[in-house]
Amino acid sequence: MEKKVVWIVLGLFLFGATALFAEEPVKKENTFKRIAAMEKRGIVNLATSPGELFYTLKAEKKEYPRAWPATYLPRLMLHAGTRVASGVYDIAILPWYVQLLNDDAPMTRHFDMPDYVWEKI
Repeated sequence: MEKKVVWIVLGLFLFGATALFAEEPVKKENTFKRIAAMEKRGIVNLATSPGELFYTLKAEKKEYPRAWPATYLPRLMLHAGTRVASGVYDIAILPWYVQLLNDDAPMTRHFDMPDYVWEKI
């Protein structure tokens, strides 16, 4: 009985080990294309950051119909500041680390904001 249990456990380990040696089916994108996409995203975020005035107002009125006058200014400062910082990060800092980092997401994603101003909040 003990031998059967040992063989079953060994069999389960061996079946799981084959998945570790599988090749990655997704081909990585060219580094220069990734850098160009990040630079473009950063420039667009810097250029469209004043759009946060309108999109934040629209989102605050929808989310907080009664309290939006009190929440608009702090949320606007947070969103506009994050959008500008994300643009600078995408232009100046992230391209230098594109080979080291597997995550080339903009800073706005870490704050649960869309990549661009006009995308749905």
